[in-house]
Amino acid sequence: MMPPKIPLVSGSLKKRLWTIIILVGAYLVYISLGDLIPDYWKWIGFRTLERSILTLGFVVILLICLSGLAMSDKLTTLAIRDGLTGLYNSTYIKVRLQEEIDRAGRYGDPLSLLMIDPDDFKSLNDTFGQVAGDRILRAFSDLLKNSLRAPDIVGRIGGEEFLVILPRTSGLDAASVAERIRRVIASSEFRLFPRGDKTCHLTTSIGVFGSPDRDQNVDEVIGLTDAALFRAKNEGKNKVVIYIK
Repeated sequence: MMPPKIPLVSGSLKKRLWTIIILVGAYLVYISLGDLIPDYWKWIGFRTLERSILTLGFVVILLICLSGLAMSDKLTTLAIRDGLTGLYNSTYIKVRLQEEIDRAGRYGDPLSLLMIDPDDFKSLNDTFGQVAGDRILRAFSDLLKNSLRAPDIVGRIGGEEFLVILPRTSGLDAASVAERIRRVIASSEFRLFPRGDKTCHLTTSIGVFGSPDRDQNVDEVIGLTDAALFRAKNEGKNKVVIYIK
């Protein structure tokens, strides 16, 4: 089962906007060069008022197209990114997971997943408030990103759970990555408020699942990884557990 595609701004629309921008830019260059040639506009019968009105119209079109490009990029970001952490959101990480499952099946490459959840986060959130909790989650996300390789894919799957996709990585290698992340988190201090020195420490539990079958859908694979995380929580937290088929 393929996850739903995300309705992003189409590439063809961007190409049309760029075409208009180039044409308008060429016209403005043409106008500028024409002004440098004595009696050029009189010779071609293009009066000053007409030229000014047309130039103003083209400038407006240029501004609209540039705004459209900026808006399309912003819409793309909003469609795939989590607003709090800046990581991929739940919908998009599932799209990427399906792509990686298909690629691993096609080329026979290993593929592994991590499900990561900071321990006792609800208690921290209740004690220090949601603003402090959000600050901790952002810092947690930054540590997570900085602990991964460039090809690895990380997203916020929901609440305080994070999913990491590790392409071309075996289950045992993924467990090593997970253990490194666990140690980094456990040794870090998280500032609770923008001002002041009040900090807290976190531990995290991590579930690992390796080598999904090509016929398994995204929800099944995530469910198995989550089952490994559930075991890590039940077995005392602050640990890495590998799902055994």
